[in-house]
Amino acid sequence: MVRIFILIFSSLLFIRCANIVPPTGGPRDTQEPKVLSEYPKNGTTNYKENYITLTFDEPIVENQLTSKVLVSPTIEGNFTSKIKKNTVKLSWTDTLKPNTTYTFNLADGIKDNTEGNKIKNYSVTFSTGDHIDTNKIHAEIKTVPGSTNHSNIKLLLFPKTDTLLRLLKSKPEYVGTANDSGEVEISYVKHNIYETIAIYDLNSNNKWDKDEPVDIQELSIKDHLHRTFQLQKTVLDTTRIISANSKDKYINILLSKGLQEIKIKDENGFYLPTKISSRKYQLENQYNLKDSTKIQIEYVDSLGIRGAYSKIIKFKNIDIQKDKDTIINITNIHKKYVLKPKLDSIQFSTDRLIDTIQLKLTAPEHVSYVIKNYSNSFTVIFKGQKENDSLKFTIPYKSIHSIYSEYNKEYTQVLTTGEEKMYGNLQYEIKTIEKTYTSHLENSTGTIIYTSKNQSINKIKNIDPGSYKLYVFIDTNKDGYWNAYDPIHKIPAEPIIYFKENLTIRANWDLEDIQMIF
Repeated sequence: MVRIFILIFSSLLFIRCANIVPPTGGPRDTQEPKVLSEYPKNGTTNYKENYITLTFDEPIVENQLTSKVLVSPTIEGNFTSKIKKNTVKLSWTDTLKPNTTYTFNLADGIKDNTEGNKIKNYSVTFSTGDHIDTNKIHAEIKTVPGSTNHSNIKLLLFPKTDTLLRLLKSKPEYVGTANDSGEVEISYVKHNIYETIAIYDLNSNNKWDKDEPVDIQELSIKDHLHRTFQLQKTVLDTTRIISANSKDKYINILLSKGLQEIKIKDENGFYLPTKISSRKYQLENQYNLKDSTKIQIEYVDSLGIRGAYSKIIKFKNIDIQKDKDTIINITNIHKKYVLKPKLDSIQFSTDRLIDTIQLKLTAPEHVSYVIKNYSNSFTVIFKGQKENDSLKFTIPYKSIHSIYSEYNKEYTQVLTTGEEKMYGNLQYEIKTIEKTYTSHLENSTGTIIYTSKNQSINKIKNIDPGSYKLYVFIDTNKDGYWNAYDPIHKIPAEPIIYFKENLTIRANWDLEDIQMIF
């Protein structure tokens, strides 16, 4: 009886302890594949084959290896790769140069077959001659002023040349990719004099293109060389007039990039172009021309580069009587409906060149306004409004007329005035020995909300809360524009100096004691 009881008790105990619990599976694998062996071994000399093989500690798959592998010095031809379990064979079609040290950097072109962990810049170095070159360059590359992005920053080494323009879109001898801190090292370099180009490789083609910020130094690389580079936008990125063609009653002008200034004239006088977008402008037949005319376009682009362009154009003949009923559209550019106290403005655009404009304002007696007509846009400046004031302004029917006698529909907008506590104030001081400079305050959308020239003390009231950049450019050539880097004539870009950190404007708060000293 006792034996039966013990058996029953043991059975119950076993059943109680045998509850099923799912296995934990252990910690997740986060380690990149490790190289167990390589052929040729790093440091091999007199290597004559056209392939390398690597064996890893786990099964692997390709991660766009053939497009990511970096070879220094660069080689032509195509790569092919074959993977069998944990071994990869990388082959190439080009014939290697004699007596040259080569480094094949696999970047992150291999990953494991389970978790997708990628290798990180594993490289194999060998020589086709009897020795390994040991020269190297270590560079610190500072990104474009005002930017903190170090992605796609590279160092390219070209043989010395008399004409830098020959290097555009050419393959460099050596390529190195900077880390997140902007540092890059290229090892095993043959002793020589190189055109050394630090570059922001926008299209990731490992070449220098005209629109890419660079810094160029001519360097003799021997032993261990350390250098600092400062990326700069260049004057090589010139603006082009893509087209200037007639459409409807307009001439549409399309440019390759945005401008700081544009002037258009012919023998009759200057035209007032309508800015459609950052790169597109529109001309109207201000002088009622019937025949062709030769226009001269002069501009200053966003990099301070001046250019000129001539073209013979002809406006299409239109029936003014038929077209005069076309409506002029009015747009509140920034969709702004709340005014700041004391002084504020609202900008409007029109889709026609306008000759006249009238406005009716319903507002308290202490509020006044001024209209500034820019022909293809206008600004209404309000003065004297107090907190919580309500304003209503109307542009009556047919109170705006174009050069074709077109007119507007009635346009009405109701505005309110915010409270001063909704905004912040800023005061900053510039201490410098420079005589010609311009300071800018730029909001998070890239819009410059304040500009001053050669002004030490700056006070700005009623700023919308948010993050702002404060910077100064020094106008060294005193032409009134910022000028980019000219690598051909070795003229540096005009200095741009940023305040050490973004400024945070808070509502109902005064930010003072900001100093820029240079």
